[in-house]
Amino acid sequence: MTSKANCLLFSLEELRAYKTISGDTNPIHDTGLVFGILIMARVEAILSAHWDYQAITKYEYKFLKPLFVGERAQVEFLREGEFEVWRENECIGKGVCIGK
Repeated sequence: MTSKANCLLFSLEELRAYKTISGDTNPIHDTGLVFGILIMARVEAILSAHWDYQAITKYEYKFLKPLFVGERAQVEFLREGEFEVWRENECIGKGVCIGK
């Protein structure tokens, strides 16, 4: 089940702020491509709220497709520790949380 709490949606202002803070000047992000680490920070916050945060020691994630400003995606929880990130009807990433 998807809820707004599982939703990923980034604005151009968020990309600009992250670019300034991180110092990442890769021009690919000028196209509206969301920084991978920014996606993962949001995903980790969602995962930590869903599963026992203190038990998670490592995340593994594979980006399958890009995510751009204004595109809505959501985290879907699978078996314990496994998750996917979906944009509409397309899986754009897969990952696993590894615990103690």
